[in-house]
Amino acid sequence: MSTSDAFVQAEDYGPCNWGRWGDDDERGTLNLITPGLVVAAVRLVRRGVVVSLGAPFGPDGPIAPVRERTWHIVRYRIGPLTGVAEDVLVTNTHAGTHVDALCHALLNGRMYNGFEVKEHVASNGITRNAISNVRAIVGRGVLLDVARHRGVDHLEMGDVISPGELDECARWAGVTLGQGDICLVRTGWYRLFKIDRKRFDEGWPGLSYQVATWFHERRLTALGADTCAVDVIPGEDGVRPYGLHPRIINQQGGYLIEYLDLEELAAQLTPEFLFIAAPLIIEGAAGSPINPLAIL
Repeated sequence: MSTSDAFVQAEDYGPCNWGRWGDDDERGTLNLITPGLVVAAVRLVRRGVVVSLGAPFGPDGPIAPVRERTWHIVRYRIGPLTGVAEDVLVTNTHAGTHVDALCHALLNGRMYNGFEVKEHVASNGITRNAISNVRAIVGRGVLLDVARHRGVDHLEMGDVISPGELDECARWAGVTLGQGDICLVRTGWYRLFKIDRKRFDEGWPGLSYQVATWFHERRLTALGADTCAVDVIPGEDGVRPYGLHPRIINQQGGYLIEYLDLEELAAQLTPEFLFIAAPLIIEGAAGSPINPLAIL
């Protein structure tokens, strides 16, 4: 038995939404955002302030160290009078601020809703749960500023955020999380991106795997953070690293949003807002870069 097999057999992967919205469902917790909830989220806009939550995208942008950095080249053509400049990008779909598709996290040879990896994942594209099923994520965004709640500039590498601490942050901010919400967690770790890239990439604080049950109980749609993976790295004792990925993406059909820049949003001191993010419609892809917006 391999080490990974032992983890799979030993771990409880928590609540499961397979079949909840039908055997052919490829949208997962997006089904929880109703038109009424979108209208309610729009009504949160009071000041008309638009805050971008996206990190810089390019060769020097944030990306997991195990992935190849984005390649970018600019070309131009000049005619007798006019000309054009244009770009060529070669990138990982999980570069920069991005959202994971429901085909991203695999467990026991299956992806969300039980689709077999061998049947649906090939080098020329993924035929189930691809990011093209996610045309937009629009709803109520809630910021839980854990760093500010702890009174620190940023958490430390390996710091674990428990469900209880998230509840404390919500009470402190005066918000209650509910169906369809997009919950964004600020650790302050993103501050290190510009001043200590080596440390930024070595590991990071993050959410306990136990947050998966918390996510399910509150009927959330998405969970985001200002770190590489939302998960804590190094991981928790006795739990396979990246414990949230299979529990939220694979089992629940939930969405993880990574490498958010939450610094300007935190400075606004507005814990709830209209959240808008639209992935690129990349057929057969396992994720997409995004530039999410918080509208206050």
